[in-house]
Amino acid sequence: MARFAPLYAVQIEDASADVRASFFNTQKYDVDDEAPYFEQVEVRLSIASPAAPEQVRKLAAHAERACHAAQGFRHEVPVSLTTTLNGEDL
Repeated sequence: MARFAPLYAVQIEDASADVRASFFNTQKYDVDDEAPYFEQVEVRLSIASPAAPEQVRKLAAHAERACHAAQGFRHEVPVSLTTTLNGEDL
């Protein structure tokens, strides 16, 4: 938010993000064999600013487009795991 605020003439007095996720995890409890995954991720931004609501909406939309985490959840991303033990690959 802070990075793009000058583009929209938004003075940020305070900002916070509350991020919550729900996920499917029945395999963890031996209910079935389906691997755990996120079902939903919700981000709630709280912004204190004297700026006009429309400018803050534009800023929030820009910040969302630029957010690597948000975009990563929207697209399938290959994930790999490499393990080392005492500096040696396993």
